[in-house]
Amino acid sequence: MRRIIPLLILLLLLGAAWWAYPLLQPLLRYGTLPRNLERPLTVLLLGVAPEYKYYHQRAPENFRGLSDVNLLVRFDPTTKRIALLSIPRDVYVRIPGYGWYIINHANKFGGPELAKQVVSNLTGVEIDAYLAVSVEAIRNGVDALGGVTVCVEKPMKYKDTAAKLDIDLEPGCQHLSGAQAEGYLRFRHDALGDIGRIQRQQNFFHALKQQILSPGGLLRIPQAIASVEQNIRTDLTREQIASLLGFALQQPQLVSLLMPGQFGQGWEVDRAQLKMLVERYFSDTSTTAKATLEDLRGREAVVLYAAPQEAAAIEMRGRLRKLGLRVLLREVESVPLRSEVLANGASELAEVLGAAIGLPPRISGEAALYADLTVRIGADFANPNGQNQ
Repeated sequence: MRRIIPLLILLLLLGAAWWAYPLLQPLLRYGTLPRNLERPLTVLLLGVAPEYKYYHQRAPENFRGLSDVNLLVRFDPTTKRIALLSIPRDVYVRIPGYGWYIINHANKFGGPELAKQVVSNLTGVEIDAYLAVSVEAIRNGVDALGGVTVCVEKPMKYKDTAAKLDIDLEPGCQHLSGAQAEGYLRFRHDALGDIGRIQRQQNFFHALKQQILSPGGLLRIPQAIASVEQNIRTDLTREQIASLLGFALQQPQLVSLLMPGQFGQGWEVDRAQLKMLVERYFSDTSTTAKATLEDLRGREAVVLYAAPQEAAAIEMRGRLRKLGLRVLLREVESVPLRSEVLANGASELAEVLGAAIGLPPRISGEAALYADLTVRIGADFANPNGQNQ
């Protein structure tokens, strides 16, 4: 027995070393111990498109391509929340020294520092740091995590030899590999263009969070971090990274938002709505709004459902109309996993409606465009008698 205990300890140490070994390179560059996040930290996350020097030949990665993903992210220890604002690549802005361009050119013209200035001018939010990520991080990171389960909302088929994209996805909830996840995130050939792509990104962020927090995901975190380390550039300090690590361990709430606006010349920003979102989610003086059932009257709600759930959608429409809402039914091609109430920012309305109809609220840019509230009917939907549809 005395010999077995040292052997077990040795095996445990070897197992821990094997688990942590992939972190060696990231630790040498960014390594630090988690610490408390003392004040809110705002980061601009850029998803940088690859560049090509010859036909179908990738140029060396220098993180100076077009930023096809532009996310303003606020880590707030006071509210224990991560607020993420997706800025469409097709928003026209004035880029200092260059004139009017769509916003994804800022990184190409002047790198992350110019991109930070442009996004700050657009939103009025002071940005503390940037994190630039190349597309390879999607494939490498998702594969290292063992894939991620996503509900694909419609058929996606597209091939791009230069970008090494071969997208072939069918509707339905499925476990995606890294290459499939990249295709899901980068697919743009639908009616909503870049806005549809952003809504898929936000759906993916939610699914990725679930995967990372699963037992298997937690075990694979070192491999995932190591796999994407070469695909990122940042000016975050070691102290800031330590604070973000400590904050992540607290499992904060994730709020994902879409830049409010409408289709026009690119995506035309609704400045008044943007100001409201910034004050609520990116301000030190934000307050929690309150609402009642009376505030739902006259609001527009969209019910998203798949064909097998048509009866449930009609029943839901009746319940919403009794609450005074104007209701549209919209059929989608695949059944999502979860039923929920979605809103792009109006958390108080989503909470009131969710409580009234027995569904959890979530703040996300996945909500139907131009609607105040969205009710998504998923595979778990139950009628008032408790029977699944």
